[in-house]
Amino acid sequence: MNERLAKWKKKLTKENMAVAALLGLLLMVIAIPAGGREKKAEPDEGAAFSEASGKNAAASSPEAGAEPEYAGLLEERLEELLSSMEGVGEVKVMVTLRSFGQQVVEKDIPQETERTEETDSAGGTRQTKSERKEESTVYVTDADGSRTPYVTETIQPRVEGVTVVARGGGDARIQKNITEVIEALFDIEAHKIKVVKMK
Repeated sequence: MNERLAKWKKKLTKENMAVAALLGLLLMVIAIPAGGREKKAEPDEGAAFSEASGKNAAASSPEAGAEPEYAGLLEERLEELLSSMEGVGEVKVMVTLRSFGQQVVEKDIPQETERTEETDSAGGTRQTKSERKEESTVYVTDADGSRTPYVTETIQPRVEGVTVVARGGGDARIQKNITEVIEALFDIEAHKIKVVKMK
C-alpha cells in the first residue's frame, strides 16, 4: 500500500492538484442544500394572489376577504391614538375602505424579435419584423415543497372615509385637530372625515 501511495504522489503535479482541489470544491457546493427558496417560472395561473395571514399581519399584508379585519385594526389603532389627544376623551371610530388590498406578483416576460429582409427579382427589398412575448408567473418553492407566487409588492386597501364619535367632539378646535390627524394619517380630504359629539 505504501508503494501505491508513493507512486501516486510522484504523479501529482501542481496542475493535477489544482484540478483535484477544484473537483473537491465542486462536490462540496453540490452537496450543500440550496437554501429553502428558489424562483421558478411557470405558465401564468393568474396575476392576483392571496397570501394567508393572521389578524396581526393584516396591517402589513391583508389577504383577500380580510378587509373587515384590516378596517377593524385601523379603527382600534385610531381610537387609541385619538383618545390620547387632549380634550377628545372617549372615542369610537368607523373606517370605510375604498379599495381592496392587492398583491403584485413577479412576472417573467421573455421577448424574442426576429427581422427578415427579402429582395425580389426587380431589385426591391422588403423588411419584416416579428415580436413574440410570453408572460409567466414566477413561483417560489418553499422548503416543504409548496409553491407560491413571488410577491413583489403589497398594495394596502385605501381608506374612503372616517367617522369619529368623541366626548369632546362638540368643540370646534378638537374637531379640527382630529380632522387634521386623520388627513395626515390616511391622505384623505377633510370632507370625507366627520367628527361628532358623543351622547
